[in-house]
Amino acid sequence: MQQQISRASFKLPIWICIFVQLTFGVLNSSAQIQRQFGQELFEQEIEEPAVFEPELTVDYQLSNTFNNHLEFGLSIDPNTSSLAGRESPQLQGIVNQAGVNFQGTLPLGSHFGLNFQYFPQLENYSGENGQLNEFDAFTDLFLTELNFRPTDKLPLLSLSHQLQRLDRQDDTYDSIQRQINFRFGKLLEYNLRARSFDDDLTRREDFLLVGSTSHQGVARIQVGIVNRLLGKFEYSIEGENYKNNLNNLVQFIAGLQGDESRTDLRQFLSAKLVEIPTDHFVLQEELNLFLNNSDVGFYDYSSIEIAMSAFYKIDSNNWARVRLSRLGIYFDEREVRGEGLVLNENAEKRKDNQIGLNLRFNWKLRDRLNLLGDYQLTKNGTNETARIFDFLKFTNHIASLTIQATY
Repeated sequence: MQQQISRASFKLPIWICIFVQLTFGVLNSSAQIQRQFGQELFEQEIEEPAVFEPELTVDYQLSNTFNNHLEFGLSIDPNTSSLAGRESPQLQGIVNQAGVNFQGTLPLGSHFGLNFQYFPQLENYSGENGQLNEFDAFTDLFLTELNFRPTDKLPLLSLSHQLQRLDRQDDTYDSIQRQINFRFGKLLEYNLRARSFDDDLTRREDFLLVGSTSHQGVARIQVGIVNRLLGKFEYSIEGENYKNNLNNLVQFIAGLQGDESRTDLRQFLSAKLVEIPTDHFVLQEELNLFLNNSDVGFYDYSSIEIAMSAFYKIDSNNWARVRLSRLGIYFDEREVRGEGLVLNENAEKRKDNQIGLNLRFNWKLRDRLNLLGDYQLTKNGTNETARIFDFLKFTNHIASLTIQATY
């Protein structure tokens, strides 16, 4: 039986809930698919040196980022946010960041070394007539890593613990994330992550504000095919379990019953071909496959991405990179609806297509002072035809400049 829902009843609070439900998993996978490469491709050593040397570096970072689609980084709670009630879910603003990154290595004998990192950072949001101020934040990350190398012929064994705190001006978003990582060189990796919000009893609006626990295993291999031609392969599998303190609207949209929880199983497979035609130029072609299988069918989807990157090393300190990509996303349990959100018989499954462009450069201004630039363009299209889903057809521009001083 066909059902109609009045379009007039869909103001921003409900739009935001639908937006987050439709896009959160996809954005999460897109972030995982974004693999960076750079100057390290020219280095011949794959592993760390056999001898641990004492070292301490301090990086001062100042950055300014313009984003015309800030919904990508924010989850807006209609119950608390001053942005609730807007006619359009599109947000535009500038994020100013200032941080100090302390990193060091402490030798513990001939075979052991201790790495540590502390990175506090301030974030200031400007735009929307001051309404983004509630997302101003202080974040700090503390990492300790114990490394063991029995001989110089074996990969490094690493065990690390990472603690990250997010404290926004609006307490609704305050959270802590812990991660335990075990790594065998660059071949095998295991990650245990746990994320919790300060008030886990509150009925949250979406899965961006709900605590979760995940287990992830990663395997990588690099194969030399011929001279200056490498093959890189990566496979990861991750299970994530979410808490169930959601509001009734999100439970209805997702098809959750009562205290039913959500558990996702994600698989990611990546194959890359790296060509180094000259000592200053690198080409990389890649194919990335992603599969999300959830016990809540609303979140089942898969994606396939093809991409090409070019990296140019101007000299020992300066470089530039460009990446072009196309990403197709396919939803197994979401059918395209017509105007009035009418579900027709034999409706096709929803699918999105993203075209991406990323430009990056690093320029050494003077000794120990670098300027980094980044521009990212994402154009998303969908086969959804109802006007209420027009916000899924967007063009996102993100541009940032960062000054980094190292001592």
